[in-house]
Amino acid sequence: MSCVGQIDVDRDPAWADWRDPAAYTALHGCGRPVFAWEWLRRSPAYRAACHMYDNAALRSCDAAHFGLHRFEAPGLGFLEARPIWRADADPFVLIADAGGGDDVFDIARFGTLATCHIDKSGEHWLLSDGYRHLRLDIVRGTLRNRPVHLNFHVQGLTHLIPAISSLTRLVALDRTGRLVPALFPAERRAHRWALVLRTYDALVSGASQRSIAEVLFNLDVLPRWRNEAPSYRRRVQRLVAAARQWAKTDPRFWLIGGAH
Repeated sequence: MSCVGQIDVDRDPAWADWRDPAAYTALHGCGRPVFAWEWLRRSPAYRAACHMYDNAALRSCDAAHFGLHRFEAPGLGFLEARPIWRADADPFVLIADAGGGDDVFDIARFGTLATCHIDKSGEHWLLSDGYRHLRLDIVRGTLRNRPVHLNFHVQGLTHLIPAISSLTRLVALDRTGRLVPALFPAERRAHRWALVLRTYDALVSGASQRSIAEVLFNLDVLPRWRNEAPSYRRRVQRLVAAARQWAKTDPRFWLIGGAH
């Protein structure tokens, strides 16, 4: 279990080498929170805010502007990063009071899976193995001292379905000690989403659309690719259009199903 410290800008290298397909393969088994983070950490505005915050140039810079409870170093890929999304950004956040009673929950059982940020509104817990994420906000009481009984806040039909999903995952975690993969199915479009992300990284590195086609689709060098590979040219054009659009999209839209 860990609580949040300052971000480390020294761990802020360029992201994955877009020419290496292995750098993106793990994304194929991931859900929306992972893609939300991967797009957020590429955001120039977010990266600038993280550097300013860590260097004490702008202490008032608010991570809530980006949908987070605190800044996470943008140099961290999804396997290492532990972004704690706010409940107003992520509809799957469980909200609860912690107190006395039977049928208790013990956060200490989950060791390195658990990360916590504490502020005046309460404790904000993230249980994550990198691939899978479960968020829990404690608005009254604490999980830090002993096993506690949890009373959950669920209001309205709109929040009922994501709450049921998160509660099911929490019960499975409590019973098995792990985030059960079957309860966190990969998005069926994750392969394409990873390809769009890779295309964006290629564009940022200065790659041409022809180079992107050659690398992504294992093509020979195409000096006259407009005529030699028109179908691949159209595919890359679509990927480039999607990459540019998603780079301008608020990453929080991934959490609510707004990006596709």
